[in-house]
Amino acid sequence: MIRKISLRNILALAILLLAGALAVTVARNFQGGTPEKAIEALPRNVDFSLRELSYDETRDGQKRWRLVADRASHSVGEGVATVENVRMTFYDESGAEDLTLTARRGTFKVEAREVEVEGDVVLKSPRGYTLYTDSLFYREAERTIHTEAEVRVVSDRGELSGRGLRLNVQARTLELLSQVRARLAPALRG
Repeated sequence: MIRKISLRNILALAILLLAGALAVTVARNFQGGTPEKAIEALPRNVDFSLRELSYDETRDGQKRWRLVADRASHSVGEGVATVENVRMTFYDESGAEDLTLTARRGTFKVEAREVEVEGDVVLKSPRGYTLYTDSLFYREAERTIHTEAEVRVVSDRGELSGRGLRLNVQARTLELLSQVRARLAPALRG
């Protein structure tokens, strides 16, 4: 007995073949893996942005500093991330939080491990010192923070101000470079 092939049967067969071809294509092109591998697989000229960024710098298993930003735009080819609402935490030799830095915006050179921030920059020490400036530059290779901008350092002991700063994060030494002025707190003037 010869069956007539109806239009409905042809359409059903075509839909099944298309669905099968789509499933094979998806299965063949699907590549699992970690987000890091997905980023590495991107072409060098592709840029991307993140809503939040958290980066930890460690050396010999010990955390040295952490950078957190509300937003980050990264140029893969240049290796530079532009960050907004920046928060950095520096850790001492024991791994305890030592310095905290906040700023409105900045750039993070990933390969060089260099961070430049600007806009309402505040650097706080757990020893009660707070530093205010417009811009700072951190270089991991030297573990130094520096600026050429005006700087003001405030504590309960008084206030220092000047132009330019060099701060060695590891040695915990601070040097104001020029136009240095000091005001002692009234209790210390004695």
